Amino acid sequence: MAARSSSVLVIDDQSGTATRRHLEGWVDTIVRHPNDVTDSDLKRCKLVLVDFRLDEWPERDELRTPSLMPQTGIALIAVLRSNLARLKAAPTAFALNSGLLSDLSNGGTWEGREHAIAKSIDLEWVFAKTSDRAKFAQGVKSLAEAISALPTKWPTASKTKDQILKLLALPKSKWRQSAIEAIDRSYPPHEILIGNSSGIAIPRWLLHVILPYPTFLLDQRYLAARLSLEPSSLSELFEGPAGTKIRKLLSPCEYRGILSDFAGTRWWRAGLEYFLWEKTKGRPFDRDAIEKLVRAQFSTKAKFTELRDPVVSIDEQLRPCNALISLQSAIEVKPDGWPPFADGAWVSAALANDPTFVALVPQSEKNRLQ
Repeated sequence: MAARSSSVLVIDDQSGTATRRHLEGWVDTIVRHPNDVTDSDLKRCKLVLVDFRLDEWPERDELRTPSLMPQTGIALIAVLRSNLARLKAAPTAFALNSGLLSDLSNGGTWEGREHAIAKSIDLEWVFAKTSDRAKFAQGVKSLAEAISALPTKWPTASKTKDQILKLLALPKSKWRQSAIEAIDRSYPPHEILIGNSSGIAIPRWLLHVILPYPTFLLDQRYLAARLSLEPSSLSELFEGPAGTKIRKLLSPCEYRGILSDFAGTRWWRAGLEYFLWEKTKGRPFDRDAIEKLVRAQFSTKAKFTELRDPVVSIDEQLRPCNALISLQSAIEVKPDGWPPFADGAWVSAALANDPTFVALVPQSEKNRLQ
């Protein structure tokens, strides 16, 4: 999607040189010490990245009024965010840029859990300074452009749904209505919440509860499971000579709305189902028809799973992973934050019996743990 200016404000008590260098060529960047941030900076930028630890701030430390002494980046963001209304600023997103995400995840693994951390501290996102530079820069650029794509004034309630569909870039297709119904089931923010948040509620909804889970958009792991392919095999196909052909084949189903380049390719579930129904001549759940389609249209080197009804498993950190398990033997768990409208969170019986998982198993499934 085309986007307006997407400058990024980096607030760091150190020099911020490394972050500026990582973002060079991706977005226009302004670097400020916390003491030097101006109204103009906030009004100009679409995304504000703040360091978590703010130890080098002598002007703050000389004060004696606690209300004027934010000790962390999270506290500083709250102060800056509270000024947006006063400044009548355009929609602005806030994110942490930190090398201490493990501290914000109770010492646990943070990779793949950024959405949960961001949601828990009321931010749009959290970026890790230890992440791959290109991945970090791409994520920052994508988020800034998503905010730039928001209208400066949100439309009336009657036009809210149309605006959301425009931001999602839902194509005019034979499966469009099915996709709209799936979006409606995914609890998109209503007009009051959107209006009160200057539209930021839409990117938040995507970042926190849509992109990380199997909803109306599916990532490569869930695409592999739907095609009965080993996820590693599908990755090899995308990266190999057949990749261009496969991407072109699935192009009508590819998600191209805001944040489409934030965390890897996603496909419209409704589009994929229509694609399979059409290509298998009305047998989208027939295993033989699926395998025949993949071999003919994707590659004869595709490796299919031996499982008859494969589903994606989640790991010990509650993240969808590349492991497939059989639906018949899988146990559905209910992790905190897992959307009720998403596909189930499945684990193996062995993992479900782990003490850390037992509490997540609903009563209806406990008799299967023996």
